[in-house]
Amino acid sequence: MQKLTSRSTCIVAILFGLVSLAGATSALAQAPKNLRVVGVTDWTVTLSWDAPKGKVPASYVVQGSHGHSMTVPGSQTTAVFSRGFDWNRTYSFRVSAISPSGTWSGASNTVTATLPPDVAPPPRPAVSSTGMGPTHVDLAWTYTDPDPSPRFDIYVNEVLWQGQVAGLKLRISFISPDTTYSFTVRARDSGGNWSEVSDPFVVRTPPAANDSEPPTMPPGLWGGVIDGATEAMVFWGNSTDNVTPQDLIRYFGYLNGQFDGATTAPYKRQFSMYLTPGIVNTIEVYAVDEAGNRSAPARMTIDLR
Repeated sequence: MQKLTSRSTCIVAILFGLVSLAGATSALAQAPKNLRVVGVTDWTVTLSWDAPKGKVPASYVVQGSHGHSMTVPGSQTTAVFSRGFDWNRTYSFRVSAISPSGTWSGASNTVTATLPPDVAPPPRPAVSSTGMGPTHVDLAWTYTDPDPSPRFDIYVNEVLWQGQVAGLKLRISFISPDTTYSFTVRARDSGGNWSEVSDPFVVRTPPAANDSEPPTMPPGLWGGVIDGATEAMVFWGNSTDNVTPQDLIRYFGYLNGQFDGATTAPYKRQFSMYLTPGIVNTIEVYAVDEAGNRSAPARMTIDLR
């Protein structure tokens, strides 16, 4: 009689466990309901849904037909999706619930949204600076439009300095010490709409330091022909200076005695150039500090005879 009672107890426990597991599995399988689009702009889609019954999930994952997704907390049943869109296209969306253990529910119903054409110009940027020196100004500017891929034209003293800049900052190099400059920025969104030009941001660069010692000669100059018969690329290492930081040292390249380009390090220590056929081409690279002192040249030749 005791054996029968024990066996019955075990069977009941097993059955109870299976029922509990089935209930848990059922709860985990419950997908969010009534997914709907509640707002659309030219770069965003706002979604809302009803939470599944039972325990609040750890999070939700919203998936778009364009391959992007976003995660929101389980206490939240709305999301503003703004990644990877092109304006004036149609996208579909679905949402899944994620349990605390990481198990995914099934997907909700699928909804679609068509983004309208982007015809509104972006807001005018506001320009500022995060730092400056005798030969550089680190510009920064604002952008509050939801377009994820804006580009910016940068003007120095009303002359275009650099166009189609990505991001919200740019170092303006190769300017003069103790000189007043006016900087303006104009934004262009992915729909081709231009903002108004920003208000001028006016600064005066500080005087150069009292420094007469030139930087070290650019080390390790090397290179060769890279394309066709005459296009060459040359590379070198970082120079050092007693006053000017390494990232503010400027480099000037000359080909056969003629100026051929300028750059700053350490981000870009290279020049491309077109050589003259039929001669021995001489390439020189000078390092220049913020006081204008010029190093001895690093020199190499490429024979195209």
